[in-house]
Amino acid sequence: MRNSRMSLLGACVFVFGSVLIAAEFQESVEKDMQFLEGSFTMVSSEKKGEKAPENVVKSALITNKNGVHSVKVGEDSFGGTHKIDPTKKPKEIDSTDTSGEFKGKTYLGIYKIEKDVWTVCFAPPGKERPKAFSTKSGTGEFIHVWKKK
Repeated sequence: MRNSRMSLLGACVFVFGSVLIAAEFQESVEKDMQFLEGSFTMVSSEKKGEKAPENVVKSALITNKNGVHSVKVGEDSFGGTHKIDPTKKPKEIDSTDTSGEFKGKTYLGIYKIEKDVWTVCFAPPGKERPKAFSTKSGTGEFIHVWKKK
């Protein structure tokens, strides 16, 4: 009898703990998704360790709404969806293009939010998620820094 009570207690603790973890995860996702809602202008962009030209940076705008984004850089535009996991260290983001040149491609990345700045670092499609915010030559990784409008 005692063993079955202990088993029941253990199961209850496990279920309760799982519910708390799920609630904390959802709260973290909602908080970061809320920050990502709206428009951002590009502050900087880097690929292969090289900065993007200033005219490209100044012309870039991203708008996010409910996990769907649209990006405009000069005359080019594309859109897609993103999923985030703010509980990972660093925080993780998966972005899948639904239009544009890379339609159907998924980029694995990491992100951070500092005040009103959102920084993302992505690997090219098919490559492993970056572990750090860097763009060494030969990796194909790129970093975009966005400021909330």
